[in-house]
Amino acid sequence: MSVRSGELLLLGSDATIQNEVLVLLRDDGYDVHQVDTVQECADRMAAGSPEVLLVALSDPLLDIDSTLPSLRRSFPRVPIVLLADQVSVAGLVPALKQGADDYLLLPLADPALLTYVLHEAIAHKRESKRRKQNERLLARTNKTLLTSLQVLEQDQQAGFRVQQGMMPETPLAFDNLTFEHLIVPSLILSGDAIDYFELPDQRLLFYIADVSGHGAAAAIVTVVLKGLFQQLLTDFEKLDLLSAEQILEWLNQELLSVRLEQHVTLFLGLISEDRRCLEYSNAAHFPGTIIFSDAGAQYLTLGGLPLGLVPAPGYVRKEVSLPKTFTIVMFSDGVFEILPQTGLQAKEKHLISLVNYTQGKVDSLAEKLGLKSLGDIPDDIALFTVTKAG
Repeated sequence: MSVRSGELLLLGSDATIQNEVLVLLRDDGYDVHQVDTVQECADRMAAGSPEVLLVALSDPLLDIDSTLPSLRRSFPRVPIVLLADQVSVAGLVPALKQGADDYLLLPLADPALLTYVLHEAIAHKRESKRRKQNERLLARTNKTLLTSLQVLEQDQQAGFRVQQGMMPETPLAFDNLTFEHLIVPSLILSGDAIDYFELPDQRLLFYIADVSGHGAAAAIVTVVLKGLFQQLLTDFEKLDLLSAEQILEWLNQELLSVRLEQHVTLFLGLISEDRRCLEYSNAAHFPGTIIFSDAGAQYLTLGGLPLGLVPAPGYVRKEVSLPKTFTIVMFSDGVFEILPQTGLQAKEKHLISLVNYTQGKVDSLAEKLGLKSLGDIPDDIALFTVTKAG
C-alpha cells in the first residue's frame, strides 16, 4: 500500500534537523512543509490535516510540555513523530507520555529508518481512519437496526394484543363444564391456539392446535383457524359438518386452498348435549389428550396427519363415555422441551403422573411445570383443560 500521498509537516527551526530530515524526505518523494512556531503549525493543520506531524524536540524555542498536549487535543488523529538529538534525548519519555506516537534519533544510523517510521505512522493513521469510518457505519447500521427492531416489536406487540383478543375467556363455564387455558409463547406471538364454544345443536366444541414454526408466521395461521371456526359456527346448518372427523376434513381442505407454508396439528373434541359423551378426532396432535377421573389419568387414542399437508388424510372419529366428574387435559408439544426426563416414553409417563398428582388443575399443573416463571423457551407451550365437577 502506498503511503506517500498527502503532506508531512515539520515543526521546528533547528537548522541541523531541517537539513538532514527535509533533504531525505524530499529526495524520497514526500511533500514536506516546515513551520517555525506552534501557531503556524496549528493554523496549517486546521487548514488541512497532514499525514504526519514531525516535531523537533531539540528546538529551544518550542515549549514541548505545553505544545504536545495542545496539539494532541486539537488534532487527535494526526500521528506525531519526535525528532531528537543526543542533547534532547532525555525529553523523549515525557514527550511520549504527553501524546507523541513515535520518535527518531538524529543523526540517523540508517536513512531507511526515517521512511520506515513514517510508513508505519501513516499506515496506522489510515487504518485508524478506516476503523473510525467502519465504527460510524456500524453505529448508523445499529441505529437503523434498532429502529427496525423497535418497529417490529411494536408490530409484534400489536399482533399479540390482537391474538389475545381472539382468545376465549378463561376460565369459562358452560353449565357444569369449565374451560380453562394457559399459553406461554416462546416469542411475543404464539403458534398455539385454543378455542371453545357452543354449537347451534347445543354440543360444545373445543380444540387445541399447534402451528409449525414460531412467531408471526405461525400466529397468522392461528388467526386463519379462528376465522374458519367462526365460519363453521356462522354457517353451521349450511356446511352440515356434524362429526369431528368431518370438521377436520373441511379444515384441511380450507387450509390447503390458501396455500399456507405451515401445517397444523389439532385435537378437536365435541361434548354431547347431555355431557355424557366425548367425540373426538386427532390431526396428529401430540402429546396425547389425557382424561382424569376417579379411576386415574389415561391417554386418549392418537392418530391422523397434520392439517394442510395432503388432500385426503383420512381422519377417524372416536367416542368415549364421560364419567360423572372428569378433567380433560391437553398440552402442546412445547411442554416436552421443559421436562427433565430423557426419552419420549419417560416424558409421557411424567405428564400422566403430573395430571394424577394435580388432578388436572391448571394452576397446579402450571406451578409444577414452572410455566409462570420460565425464561427463554424453544417452543410455545399451551395447557388446556375441560372440567366437569360433581
